[in-house]
Amino acid sequence: MFRDLFQQSRFDLGRLCRFTLTVRKNYRNVPYHNWSHAFSVAQCMFMIMKKSSKTKFSLLEGLALFVACLCHDVDHRGFTNQFMVNSASPLATLYSTSTMEHHHFNHTITILQQEGHNIFTYLSSDDYKQVLSDIKEFILATDLAIFFANKGRLKDITAKQQFDWNIKEQRQLGFAISMTACDLCSSSKPWDIQIGVVGVIFEEFYAQGDKEKAAGKTPMTMMDRDRKDQLPILQSGFLTGICVPCYEILAEILPETQPMLEGTRTNLKRWQADAEKEKEKELAREKESAENAQQSGNAETVSA
Repeated sequence: MFRDLFQQSRFDLGRLCRFTLTVRKNYRNVPYHNWSHAFSVAQCMFMIMKKSSKTKFSLLEGLALFVACLCHDVDHRGFTNQFMVNSASPLATLYSTSTMEHHHFNHTITILQQEGHNIFTYLSSDDYKQVLSDIKEFILATDLAIFFANKGRLKDITAKQQFDWNIKEQRQLGFAISMTACDLCSSSKPWDIQIGVVGVIFEEFYAQGDKEKAAGKTPMTMMDRDRKDQLPILQSGFLTGICVPCYEILAEILPETQPMLEGTRTNLKRWQADAEKEKEKELAREKESAENAQQSGNAETVSA
């Protein structure tokens, strides 16, 4: 992918291999935020850049986007930003906002600074600074808290049909939402792949919930393995509130990504159908419980 996008002649193959292998090694063995996820996100960005007009991405921008995707979750511990704050993690002390995203970027810089790992040696000083600045911005864009702000701004712009890739601020917003779209790309994939990824995501969530319970805290429903029955409802809400709006905006500014929106909508219908079945089961359980309570009360009255 790297050779296809950026022409290998521009890079020292040894440095590129060392950098990539070290990034891979620095992804931890956690259920979801691991090297497989990073590779999937980078592959999605690769396809967006290949399918989109070349005028959308300059060489430096494309380079920053692709490297940001590879490194966007490096050294992830399998816990959310809020958990890191609540557990008084040293990282949360260092970075009060976008805790893990700041850490991922700084960890990337640490790898680049190792001997024989700087893949950007061919760049001028100004271009080098720009690429690192863009990588930081793009990795931070994977924080959903930042996505919501970006989504609001882009929704206003696209609603007025005023988005323009030639306006720098709007261009950066376009790149940022592209990062979010790639980070969430499993939601747009065929159902069998989507359901498999959701399984490992929630495996990671439940592990965090177990730690919260052990600390005497009540985890959110999505983190509570005792509430697994709520998964279809949670996924319906996630795709409706985050994924579909993200891909709707992306398809507006990059029409070539329309299949991602269609795939996400198809999966949403499946989750909504499963959610309705779960709600019906819950209503049936509540009805049965109420009937049992009434029968028990009647028996006590007769006995008296």
